[in-house]
Parts: sequence; structure tokens; C-alpha cells
Amino acid sequence: MDLLLPFLDISEPDGQQFQVELEKDMVTIGRFEQFNDIALSPDPQQLITRKVHCTLEHNLYGWWVVDNGSINRTFVRCGNDVQVVQGRALLSEGDSIRILGKLSETSEPGYWELTFSDPLGTRPSGPPLQVAYLEYDWIQARLYRIEGSKQQEIHELRPQEHKLVRYMAQRNQTNGHVPVMCSYEELLAAVWGEDAYHTEGDINHLIWELRKKLEPDPKAPRFLETVRGLGYRLVTSPRAKEGA
Repeated sequence: MDLLLPFLDISEPDGQQFQVELEKDMVTIGRFEQFNDIALSPDPQQLITRKVHCTLEHNLYGWWVVDNGSINRTFVRCGNDVQVVQGRALLSEGDSIRILGKLSETSEPGYWELTFSDPLGTRPSGPPLQVAYLEYDWIQARLYRIEGSKQQEIHELRPQEHKLVRYMAQRNQTNGHVPVMCSYEELLAAVWGEDAYHTEGDINHLIWELRKKLEPDPKAPRFLETVRGLGYRLVTSPRAKEGA
């Protein structure tokens, strides 16, 4: 039976193959099954990020692969051309995502190949629309919400909120200005350092208080996104310019 949903044909470094349908608009890919929708295992050399090496994300203009600031990077092969993903890359029919999964004794790399296919996908009819995003002024330590030509400052941020925003904005900046999923562990360390008395619940509370200041509807966040069970992403780049 023909597949109605987009899918990935996945080849392991040792040549084994399997197929995965993309049933959600955001699919996480990484080493551990408990943290990801698609687990690339076994990975005995620990070359793949355990919590979200990269994500696949769908919008009106197609499917994108988004590197999550991984150490060993994410690549896309289009025909014979292989390019490192600089933040995010739009996928076309037959493109392959490549993730390093093995190094031989002579340092020859072996890759996971995830070949994308969406033959029944809807094609965009025009250019992307303008969307809103956040911008952080590092020198003045000010946070702004940008919507088209309008700029609005988010006032009265608490010190903990500033620490959280600065850390998440920095992670995005080092990832080509593309939003990175920040784990609970990262955020706890960024906000409270080695203070062991704070928990994931404290991060959730801090996120909720911040959403009430920067989101038009805190229950439907656009700027401070949840990655269920793993952490959060702060939208600090004009993704409309890239089709997001």
C-alpha cells in the first residue's frame, strides 16, 4: 500500500534499513529512544546527541531539518552534493539527512542516512508571510517583540528571566540564529547555577511567568515553545525570512 504521509527511508551505518512515517509536524531525532521520536541506535561511540541531535519541522512551505546545536553537526545530501546544515535547511524530495554514527579504526566515517520523501505533499503557492519573533539586545539587556515593522519592548523582566532569555538567545546565536531546544538541565544551570534546591517545576513556573509578559496568549505560545518532556525553545530569529 502506498504511504499517504511523508516518510524517511533510514539506512544505518552497517547497511540495515527501516522506514518511519512523519506523523507530526515536529519530529525529534537523537540517540536515546526515551528522548526522541526517532532513535538512531546503537551508537556505541556516542557520536549522536542523546537528547535531540536535530529535528524535522513542517510548515506551509515544506519540511525543514533543524540542527539542534549538535557537536558532530547534521548534513544534507542532495544528489552528489553534501552540505553541513547551518541552523536549518529546506528538504526536497529525495534529499538525505546524514548524521555521523561510526568511526572506523582508520577514522573512516559511517553515516546514518535518512532519505526524505513526500510525493503527496502540498506545494506552496507564494512567498512566506511575515511572522513575529523576539530580539535580544545584549548591550542594553533588553528584550523586544518584533511583528513586521513594529517593535515592542518587553518590560519588567526579573533577574532570573533575564538569565534564561540570555542563555537561550546565546544558544540560538551559536546555531546560526536558529532556535535551539534547551534542556531542563541546561536551563537550571543557566538560571541558578549549582543550587541543587531548584527543580524542573521551577523552570516551568519561570517559563509561565515569562510567557505572560511576552505572549499575546500564554496558553498558545508563539515565542517560547515547549519541546514536550525535554525543554523549551526561544524564537529569537526572523524565521519568516527562511520560510518558517
